[in-house]
Amino acid sequence: MMLNEIRRQLKTIRLYYTNKARFSAAFDTLPHTVKELAEKYAAIVSTAPLDLYYIYYELYVKGLTQEATAEDLNYSTEYIRQKNKKLLLFLQRKLNEREVS
Repeated sequence: MMLNEIRRQLKTIRLYYTNKARFSAAFDTLPHTVKELAEKYAAIVSTAPLDLYYIYYELYVKGLTQEATAEDLNYSTEYIRQKNKKLLLFLQRKLNEREVS
């Protein structure tokens, strides 16, 4: 899977998590595949190194920006950017392994 596709999916996951309460009622009436997408990524991230797991949580579950995450965790924005890049590469590797299996 290409990194651009992963980024697109992560934006969708971020939208889902940051509006989960609003979506819950809608999904009871009209199901959506975003729940399955979020669960797939959650399963992959659960095997990630703890630092990447936490970056995923901050950026895509809580929906913080890289700048806000850096401030929240007392790191530089560049450090968070680098960790996010490592996270993307980790996700790409795991997703590609799943496709081969």
